[in-house]
Amino acid sequence: KRQYQRRVHGGAAKAASTEPAEPKQESSRGWLSILFSSSAKSSRPLQPTPPSPIQGLYLYGGPGCGKTFLMDLFFDCAPVSKKKRAHFHSFMLQVHDRLHNLRKNGQKADVEHVADAILAEDGALFCFDEVNVTDIGDAMILRVLFQRMFDCGAVLVATSNRHPTRLYLRGIQRESFIPCIKLIQERCTVHDMDSNVDFRLLGTDSVRRTYIVTNGEDAVSSEAAREELMRTLHFLSRDAHAAPMQLLIKARPFDVSLAAGGAAFFTFGELCREARSAADYLAISRAFHTVVIADIPKMEMDRLAEVRRFITLIDCLYDHRVKLVCSAAAEPSSLFNSDGSSFQDEVFAFDRAVSRLFEMQTEEYKQQSHRPHNGGSAHEEPLKSHLSETTLRALWERYDTDGNGVIDSSELRLLLEDLSELKLGHRDVTEETIERALRTLTRGRGKGILEKDDFTRYVEETGLSIWYL
Repeated sequence: KRQYQRRVHGGAAKAASTEPAEPKQESSRGWLSILFSSSAKSSRPLQPTPPSPIQGLYLYGGPGCGKTFLMDLFFDCAPVSKKKRAHFHSFMLQVHDRLHNLRKNGQKADVEHVADAILAEDGALFCFDEVNVTDIGDAMILRVLFQRMFDCGAVLVATSNRHPTRLYLRGIQRESFIPCIKLIQERCTVHDMDSNVDFRLLGTDSVRRTYIVTNGEDAVSSEAAREELMRTLHFLSRDAHAAPMQLLIKARPFDVSLAAGGAAFFTFGELCREARSAADYLAISRAFHTVVIADIPKMEMDRLAEVRRFITLIDCLYDHRVKLVCSAAAEPSSLFNSDGSSFQDEVFAFDRAVSRLFEMQTEEYKQQSHRPHNGGSAHEEPLKSHLSETTLRALWERYDTDGNGVIDSSELRLLLEDLSELKLGHRDVTEETIERALRTLTRGRGKGILEKDDFTRYVEETGLSIWYL
């Protein structure tokens, strides 16, 4: 609480909604104290139990009013061992993956079965950030999914820009989604967090180098900005050689223009003009601690597909605490001209993206650790990458320092120290770690050395190169 009060600098939240008046739920008990009834504290029964009157909290309001911050504080302090915090995009992708796997194995795509599996793996407390429903597939799944989770004693804490009654507002067959809205209102305290202050903008006095404003029509200005972005990429990758690479996303190749030392370079066109999905942006957010994007243009309502992709991209990068360095044709607040069409979901969501772009420039954000597995499933598919023979040879030669054709334990230590420094910020690698790595890399053959075939196989299978290219 004290931490949150410091963040808001003593400012009092004031209602300033631009939407029509929306219904509110009040409770005589504290927001969060009601969430852990006896059913939530005990291990989750797989059979439905009589639900508590209130089993969750739904926080909604405009960007920067503190919804996510408050939810994260609660999640960190919640006195349960098994709990899950995820961005809503990521969670729904996992649900769809589970349903797909059931179909692939010749089983019925049973949403209740999926709910039971999620509860068994992740416990009874679920915190979902940025709940928003725009897809008819998600809309049809959610009612059954949430009903089963609540019936089995789950506790839900969610944040959203929208009151529940405004979810999926103009969606296809919205009448089929209404029962889900009623379920959320019945089982959750719905609380308006809206404020006329964006607390995330307090403290953006620091660096502007991570966000370079160019004259989009001036080729010289754009080229100068791109050169500065490339210098930043080399600095962040510790001058490692930058080269193209491919991520494999569900066996589908995804080209990365340049990557080095955990940082990657893209153009806006590659990320948002081409057909991309949330799965692509989640893979990028897991693979790289820093993303450099060149040539973000001004956008208007006639480019809604690009706007939607850009919003999803920023959500994914932000949720995984990926550092963003970019050049753009305007400041964040001037990137999107909605022509006064404030009723559009994209306009509302873009306000969130703008707020996050400002926060991502602050020192406080940049000092946070990358979260490659934020909200990920225990069965999350490992990231892989496709390497050319030239790249594999360069990787091998980097660590076969004496050129004798094998990597011994001292050379493997150097590799693991480099990897540890890039991923964890230190070079402390124990002898036990080195021995375990040798056993893994050589499949337990116990020679005490790593041969090139073993190295090549392991790198290709695990995507080790993501941290080196």
